[in-house]
Amino acid sequence: MNASALKLLLEGVYICPVRSPDAFDILQDEDEQDRVNEWLEKINMRLERLGDEGAFFMAPAHIETSEINRVKAELQKFRDEYGPAVLFLDFIRQTDATRYCLSPGERIALYDLDALVSQSTMLEAQLKSLHGVISGASSRQTNYENLRRLLEHLAKDDYVQLENKSAGLYRVTGKVDQIYAVLQFLDENKVIPDAQVDDLESDGSELDLFGAATASGESAREHE
Repeated sequence: MNASALKLLLEGVYICPVRSPDAFDILQDEDEQDRVNEWLEKINMRLERLGDEGAFFMAPAHIETSEINRVKAELQKFRDEYGPAVLFLDFIRQTDATRYCLSPGERIALYDLDALVSQSTMLEAQLKSLHGVISGASSRQTNYENLRRLLEHLAKDDYVQLENKSAGLYRVTGKVDQIYAVLQFLDENKVIPDAQVDDLESDGSELDLFGAATASGESAREHE
């Protein structure tokens, strides 16, 4: 059993080809999956995956009442737990929906984002509306600097990873599929109170990200 892959799982990392390519390749092996599950079983956990080809992560082996209550509590805190990532990802998608599907492995260029925002007063206004959510953003800074901080915020939460600093190039990680799964669950089960949805919309997002999730999943393999 690979110790580095197990360590990442225990740390709560979503293991994908972008975030942890070596560990991802190792976990592709079914025998290795069995060994990992045998070890995780001792701590009442199991190896799980986002879809058939998505990121690997660690999940509870048995869903007990306490676990269900914890998940419900987290979903009720949607605005704080997932709101910023949804707003940022949706903003990026809206800069150019034909270019950015936001599927795992897709590249996001900071310089391209800056150019797109600079050409649109609407996008500039949306970016300004996110200043209070983006860590370190400020109206005193340029669009470029605030966009860089937006991507760094997403990187800190593991939804994107810096691939080339000098080129300002980031790649979407497999953890983004978690966002889509949560949005789908919330949509199907009407977990989020309407007031919270209204609050998110007032923050400058049209919340189109869920509608783009299907297209993202269909094109995921093109960017691996």
